[in-house]
Amino acid sequence: MTRDYVYDNYNPKPLDLILAVIAALAMPIFVGYLFDIIGALIPLGIYYGVFAVLIVRWRKGSLDYEIQRDNLRAQFRSYLTPLFVVLFLLQGILVITSWFTLVRTGFLDPIGWLLTLVIWAPINAFAEQLIWLYTFDSFAEYYKEGRKRSVMVFIGGGLYIALIGLIHALFWGKFLLESNSIFPFTQIFFLIQFIMPIGYIFLYRRTGSMWPIGLIHVFLNLTGVLFSGYSILPYLLMIG
Repeated sequence: MTRDYVYDNYNPKPLDLILAVIAALAMPIFVGYLFDIIGALIPLGIYYGVFAVLIVRWRKGSLDYEIQRDNLRAQFRSYLTPLFVVLFLLQGILVITSWFTLVRTGFLDPIGWLLTLVIWAPINAFAEQLIWLYTFDSFAEYYKEGRKRSVMVFIGGGLYIALIGLIHALFWGKFLLESNSIFPFTQIFFLIQFIMPIGYIFLYRRTGSMWPIGLIHVFLNLTGVLFSGYSILPYLLMIG
């Protein structure tokens, strides 16, 4: 494995800077606005399908979800780095805090709950970080050396945080799992939620794969749905 997978393999162009800014600042506003009109289905298609998959695949040439079929066990064993273990343990703490804070809806819609568990939870876990990291990497790797690189890393970091914050505030916050504010679990939850995306940047660059990040994220998604009984189905279409 190279010392920095993204540094060695990604050379963004001016178009990538434009797309990254759109993804970070305009897309969350747009999908949040659409949700208020027609529900979550089309906004999710835009977020996952257009931005996380199509744009990233087009601009970077790969989603970095490689499967080494002849060496699958060794491939995934190689992801068990100290950083992965630390981030997974932190995610475990998030799971524990969510047990205390999540609002239980009860299993009012068993079919919707099951579909949310087996379809939405993994899709979200393995998709949304693609556009997060593309946004950061497009600025961070625009210059490879010198002061200009430092400036662009700073800008990319700001857009990375902006994208994560805006998509949760303007879109996910309208219909995703609800939680109660319970000290100190809520405070611990938000502190670790701030740390995790920073860890994702380093984990991706060191492993050259999105699999470790997706596996960490799906752990939180699955347990959240299991704990709460949440179903996303009522929010997909809300016309009128």
